[in-house]
Amino acid sequence: MKLSVIIPAYNEEGRIRKTLLTMDGYLSQVHYEYEILVVNDGSKDSTASLVRSMEGKVKNLRLVDNQENHGKGWVVRQGMLEAKGDWRLFMDADNSTSVDQVAVSSLY
Repeated sequence: MKLSVIIPAYNEEGRIRKTLLTMDGYLSQVHYEYEILVVNDGSKDSTASLVRSMEGKVKNLRLVDNQENHGKGWVVRQGMLEAKGDWRLFMDADNSTSVDQVAVSSLY
């Protein structure tokens, strides 16, 4: 696998759907293997169930579902260790820095 995108998520049910759909639209055009890994940080809302419901709609989406909150740094590290890609990056669930900002052509 070439690229892993790790998304730490805590109470992101209102934002993460759009981010995942945008990411799927962009990455579905690349010519290498990738995964999108959402690491739920013990959310109190429906973040985990929303991500699960999107697993059939968003290609190569995986969820790591922590029942307890550990903090952003902890779940980013967890996602980096869980990821399978040669290249690994993390981005926030609010898509403040979108995946199209990565020079994906350099991954070939």
